[in-house]
Amino acid sequence: MGVVYDQFRQELAVWQAKYLGRPRDELIGLCLLALEREELVSVGYREELMTERLLAMPIPPAVRELMRHALIWAWRDEEMHSIYIRGALLKYGGRLLRMKTFGQQMGGWIGGWAGAVRQHVPWSKAPISRAAATFLTWLGAVTGKVPEDVRKYLNYGPFREFCVFNIDAEKTASLCYERMIVLAQEAPELGRELSQDFVRVRDDEERHARIFEILANALDEKDQLVRGETEESLTRKIEDVGEYFLPRTLRKQTVVNSKIGNGGRVFAFEGKAKGEKCGVFRRLLEASGLAEKLQQRAAALGKQAADLRIAIKPSFMLGYARKDRSIITDPELLGELANFLRELGCGNAVIVESANIYDQFFEHRSVREVAAYFGIQECGLPVVDGSKDQVPHEYFRGMAQNTISRSWKEADFRISFGKMRSHPIEMAYLTIGNLEWMGGRCDEFLFVERQAHRETALMMLLDGFPPDFVLLDAYDEASDGLVGVMGCPQPQSPQRVYAGEDALAVDLVAARHMGVREPEQTNILRAACHWFGDPRGRVEVVGANENLPGWRGPYETEFSTMLSFVAYPVYVFGSGRGSLFVPEMDEQAFPPLQRVTFSRRVLRAALRRLLGLHFPRTKTQQAVQAVSR
Repeated sequence: MGVVYDQFRQELAVWQAKYLGRPRDELIGLCLLALEREELVSVGYREELMTERLLAMPIPPAVRELMRHALIWAWRDEEMHSIYIRGALLKYGGRLLRMKTFGQQMGGWIGGWAGAVRQHVPWSKAPISRAAATFLTWLGAVTGKVPEDVRKYLNYGPFREFCVFNIDAEKTASLCYERMIVLAQEAPELGRELSQDFVRVRDDEERHARIFEILANALDEKDQLVRGETEESLTRKIEDVGEYFLPRTLRKQTVVNSKIGNGGRVFAFEGKAKGEKCGVFRRLLEASGLAEKLQQRAAALGKQAADLRIAIKPSFMLGYARKDRSIITDPELLGELANFLRELGCGNAVIVESANIYDQFFEHRSVREVAAYFGIQECGLPVVDGSKDQVPHEYFRGMAQNTISRSWKEADFRISFGKMRSHPIEMAYLTIGNLEWMGGRCDEFLFVERQAHRETALMMLLDGFPPDFVLLDAYDEASDGLVGVMGCPQPQSPQRVYAGEDALAVDLVAARHMGVREPEQTNILRAACHWFGDPRGRVEVVGANENLPGWRGPYETEFSTMLSFVAYPVYVFGSGRGSLFVPEMDEQAFPPLQRVTFSRRVLRAALRRLLGLHFPRTKTQQAVQAVSR
């Protein structure tokens, strides 16, 4: 153990004496300390920084990719820990604790940035950043935040030294969580799940320490591989820590039951007129081999096709009025899919959707009521409310996602049938995003007290219960523009439909057609590539493979780009938990749950105009409004 570990062990003993008989206070204090540390390393381990540093090292490309992926997983874990602990503190504390929480997180961010600059950026490349980082480091030393034994590691040097320092840091974090596990058991009023979650975090930290130890032992003082270390030997050592620390192509167990990240053929069929829609879709279903895949699945399970439990997840719960169908999966195409399944003898299929945040503000927003409003039930398949058939599930990876729709979980064959939409943050919201609400409610992962990023919660779902096949509706009325995920007064009609086994491959192809050049531009696709591997080098597009003409996206103008940039923080902190950002709901079908004040109504209308969600009133509507006055 290093000096940092030994000093922290002594500090823990002081804390125990100070908070004797007050486990809750000691636990909150350690949570604040842990939050600062988690934020610090989540900034210091970030992908861009590690990738750039590894590129400058004289090591073979295959070894570089091995190290890069292992470090990405450590970064993802630490980022997840930071969000979880912040959410726990905000959940259990009052105003003063909330202020302390944000202060600790900001301190960790600043410390992480300063440390990363000093450790990975030489003076010659960024003298101003180095000067600022040096000033912050010495300021931390004066205030006691940066001990002398830590400060000596905060200099640009061999990458091996960075790894050696983090072995000690990760073991120190593990020691901290050991104490937090005990305290969480002594303070059950904070939630019994805390202790179990801290066990998971402690185990993560121990694995990170082992990863840094492997990397440190593999490198010499010149950041070259030591004698006898090879790609194969390094792979075996990392695999012993956890297979997910390896790139997908080297995994043997964790990818067996999932097609995600595997690549393969992506089918993109295009029509020339609206009347061809069902015909084009039927050709897509036949050419993409859905029938064969269903038969193969039935044979693998020893079942008849008629006994296969099939779950279809379309998108319609963000629908708000019949005048805008750009954000719902086309009911006609759903009907065509239902007919196709019936012709194959697959009569045990259901549609699964989940309630979303609109039910907090409007009546009659249950899954069955919204399905009836948009004619989803006319396809002849039963409609299941996935938000009401949630069952507990312990996920292999991730945190704060603890349930799953029983219908989705127990299905023998799962189909995600998404609708092409633009998104101010994700750029493209497609078949993977379509599965976002099969677990906990979406608002659990949106606002500031969340305990997991929404993309982490989504990856957990994909990892545990991946779709076997995906379809993407981009034929009529595809939602484009700044906030296409919510609606679109002037939708596009690309007259295109997509299909494939690999949801990530389909989404990457469709996103590229929408003008998204790199998955790094979107949180969901970037996270999916980290979790399941980037399949772009293994994808064959069958059919149309050109960008969609006229597709605008959220970055069409400088103004929309600026609004997209601030969309996430504004929605998280300034939307009244989503109450201000609602479209022009059909209030005859979905009346407000409570009286909407004049000021709130005006603010909602102003935001719709700003975001391009305003529908000009027809003469009939104007006349009705005049009479009502």
